[in-house]
This record gives sequence, structure tokens and C-alpha cells, in this order.
Amino acid sequence: MKKKRTPYNISIKEFENARFKSLLNDLKYFLIGRNNELLSFERIKREFSLYKQRYLGIRTVKVDDIVGSLDRYRDFDRYFLPKKEHLQQRWAKIHNLIASDVILPPVRLYKVGEMYFVLDGNHRVSVSKKTGVKYIDAEVTEFLTELPLKRDMNPGEIFILAERKRFFDKTGLEEKRHNIDIKITAPGQYDFLLGQINKLMVQLNEDKKIDEELIDFKQSSLIWYDDIYLPAIEIIKGCCLLEKFPGRTETDLYIWINEHKRYLSLKCGRDVVVKFAAKDSLIRCGNNPFMRFRIKFINLKYRIIRLLRRKLAK
Repeated sequence: MKKKRTPYNISIKEFENARFKSLLNDLKYFLIGRNNELLSFERIKREFSLYKQRYLGIRTVKVDDIVGSLDRYRDFDRYFLPKKEHLQQRWAKIHNLIASDVILPPVRLYKVGEMYFVLDGNHRVSVSKKTGVKYIDAEVTEFLTELPLKRDMNPGEIFILAERKRFFDKTGLEEKRHNIDIKITAPGQYDFLLGQINKLMVQLNEDKKIDEELIDFKQSSLIWYDDIYLPAIEIIKGCCLLEKFPGRTETDLYIWINEHKRYLSLKCGRDVVVKFAAKDSLIRCGNNPFMRFRIKFINLKYRIIRLLRRKLAK
């Protein structure tokens, strides 16, 4: 027996309810300092240099694995709830059809790792998530990547992974130094390390004689790692700073110590060494919660710099 058609006004109410929930999500994520937007496929494609692809055909996909969109990522929040009033007519129409058990054509998705992005069918995915549909038929094209992109990763983790890949691609350190352990927990800070290496390369080449061959970026990266980074990490370990900042990595603290070193150098009117900056940090953070705030502030600063650079690049 054919299911009775759901009244259209119920679908309109469902849209308003979904949009109100999206507004609450906006408020919640604003208060915790995070973004409530869907992931942008174009940004993922650019950050991870995705070019190789293969057609997977029609598949059944878990709706919860759909985390982004090609071109409508600003129209829906991270839960695929509608954010804009102009979506009402289309959204309500799709809701009315799905609620009445009308079979709709497959959506079109891009797959990257364990994540899916909507190429066509954003409203169908949004309604499916709102109504608790677990699976959806989709025509899938996969973009190949060797990086372990998982559905439950938050945007920060995803883009840190991309930044890390670019860092090692540019420096070549993974090829020359096995078991290298450079990990950062906040987006935007690999640029700090690249900036240090670039500054070192300029200094090394300025010191060379005219007839000597210039040192390139990868050679400078090796010198930076062996002569600057590793000695500083040993100092950080010796000061037991990691115990003061659980959840942070040695590289996080390396960046923070260098920021503190610059602060102390300006304060003292002369260049101070890393060991002095590390010990001063240990004394300050012993009974001072302000120092924990400083590392959060530095992370925020790099996030803002990264955002401004992205906007200027558009």
C-alpha cells in the first residue's frame, strides 16, 4: 500500500526546526572558538594536492561519513543542517518526498580517505541527516591519498596533517633522518619552522664566498635539524617542560620556547640562548597559570595569521 503523502506544511516546520538547531550550533561553536561550517572539498583538494582519482560507481554510503561539500559548504553547518533562509523551498520539497517514501536518484559524492564530500545532492544529504536516515545511495568518485584521513577527525587535525606533509615534502627530512619526530598540535605553526629554515639558508649563503656553491633549502633543513632543533629538544627534555604541558609535543614547546626567547631578547636588549629561555619558562610556569595561557595565545596567533594569508590568497 502506498504511503500517504506528508503535508507540505510539516516539511516547512521541519526546515525551520533544522535551521534553528543550526543557529544553536553556531552559538555553541562560537563560544568554544571553533568553526561550524562544513569542510570545503576544494580546500581539501588544494591542501593535500589531490589529482589522482578513480570512479567507484554506485555505492551505499553511511550518511554520517559525509562531512563536506564541493560548493555549498557555507549553506549548511557541520551537521549538514541548513543555515540560509533561501534553502527552504528546495529543502522542504526534498523532505516531503523522503518522508513520503519517494525513491530519489543517487547523490554524487567525492571520497577522500574515509570522508565523503557532496558534488550533487546537498539537500538530500541534509534531509537524510535531519530525519535519521543511516545510509544513502551515491555515485562515488575517489580522490587518492596516502594520508590517513578519517571521518572522525576535526578540521584542525585534518589541516595539520596537510601542513605536516608539505613541511616534509619541502624539507626532505623524512628521507634523510629516519624515525624523525616533528609533530605539532595546532594549525599554522609548521610555517614557523619553515621560516627558521629559510632564515638559516639566507644566513649560510651570505657567509659563503663568491665561488662557493649555494646551499639549497633541503640542505639548510638538515643543518637546522641537526644543529638547532635537536639540541633545543634535548634542553627541553632536560628541563622536564613536557610534564608541565600534558597533551603538547616537543615541537610545540620548541616553538613556544623560541617565542619566549625572542621576548626575553627584546626585554634584555641582547640575544639570549635557548637554554636560558627554557629555564626561565620552567620557573615562570611552575606556579603561574598565565604561562599556560601564553601557549594558547601563541596557537591563536598562528591561526589568525594562517586565516589572513588564506583570505589574501583568494
